[in-house]
Amino acid sequence: MRAAERTLLEDMDTMRALAREAGELAVSYQVRSHKNRVWHKQGGSPVTEADIEVNRLCAAHLQRARPEYGWLSEETTDSLDARRKQRCWVVDPIDGTRAYMRDDPNWCVALAVIEEGRAVAGVLYAPRQDRFYEAWHEGGAFLNGQAIRVSACVAESGCRLITNEGMIDHPAWPEPWPEVVIARPKPNSTLLRMALVATGEWDATVTLAGKSDWDLAAGTVLVEQAGGVVTTHKGEPLVFNQEVPAQRSVIAAGAELHPLLVRRTEFVGIPDPQERAACTATTTEQKNMGDAPKSQQQLLHIVFGGELKDVTGVEFEDLSQIDFIGAFPNYKDAYDAWKSAAQRTVDHAEMRYFILHAHKLLDPLTGDHHHV
Repeated sequence: MRAAERTLLEDMDTMRALAREAGELAVSYQVRSHKNRVWHKQGGSPVTEADIEVNRLCAAHLQRARPEYGWLSEETTDSLDARRKQRCWVVDPIDGTRAYMRDDPNWCVALAVIEEGRAVAGVLYAPRQDRFYEAWHEGGAFLNGQAIRVSACVAESGCRLITNEGMIDHPAWPEPWPEVVIARPKPNSTLLRMALVATGEWDATVTLAGKSDWDLAAGTVLVEQAGGVVTTHKGEPLVFNQEVPAQRSVIAAGAELHPLLVRRTEFVGIPDPQERAACTATTTEQKNMGDAPKSQQQLLHIVFGGELKDVTGVEFEDLSQIDFIGAFPNYKDAYDAWKSAAQRTVDHAEMRYFILHAHKLLDPLTGDHHHV
């Protein structure tokens, strides 16, 4: 056995034992009499005391086992220096925190190894479902020790799809979707959606929104080793551990169905997180607006953000959680504020920031419209 293969198998042993311990720790917070404290991150996503403690447990074990590996976790402040190694641990302490908080069993602990941009090993443990998924490069994919395989679905019509129901019915599709079976409700955990594709219980999952590497790494190796394909909605391979540890979208499906889903969705404009991070120059419009004389500058530019239910629409998850950045007298100032806010949430695609450019103001007392 080659040294690299032996190392990978040792990593699998480490992750198997740790995932079970971490899952038991998370469950213990659900059965304790005292409250599991909850905070909200920038952007409104919840994080519980259990998330933090499971993350600490995983960091202690994995960094001790392989101190030479990089480290990437949802609940650890991202550091490019800390993860730019040949191999890197990727951890999602609790994928599906909202499900976890409402005592829905659709959550899991996820651990993975990425090597030079590719997911090569991973485990998912859903303790409330008694489901333990595992896969490693050239080793196959398994659920509770039994080999699994993606479905043999070859057509969109009638396929079993895990996605946002509103996406399917959106009027913007140039070609309406055929009749498909939609998961209702869909699991809150992206990784468990991918796991259900790997087992063949569902034919595909489509997410037309950005996802962080920790949302996808373990699920990607699982689907691939089960005979499936995982890419962005444009058919791009997922390259992990880039400057921004995120992907623009994800489609996971069997080899026959996957290209049909890419063909249907590839026109949708979803920014590449890497391009967004690299963009430091302003557009022509931004320069013109920012450099315009005061007399030509518009009044009232409001910068705000919130978590969208679907990035293809404009409905917010919770208007009470809107993040108001400020009001600005010109486009350039507003753009700078928008950019700063948007970069803080680059790994959470549903959290979007906007510039509201007021062209006219309504006076409710008189009903007059004051044009700007």
